[in-house]
Amino acid sequence: MDSGKKDITDLHDDYAQALNLLVDTLAAGRTATPPLEPQPPVDLMAALEQSVRDARRACNGDRT
Repeated sequence: MDSGKKDITDLHDDYAQALNLLVDTLAAGRTATPPLEPQPPVDLMAALEQSVRDARRACNGDRT
């Protein structure tokens, strides 16, 4: 039975890494620039609805 413990060595924190880079850049007196191509926001409701549709199809054996 799984005890629910996770191996934290596999985790990676992109936010903390980016924040540290920003702090180091500003502390060195350099100018921080925003990312060249901002990522579009994810429509969480649409993703959830699609997931529910997919799950229903899988349960019903429908392959369309």
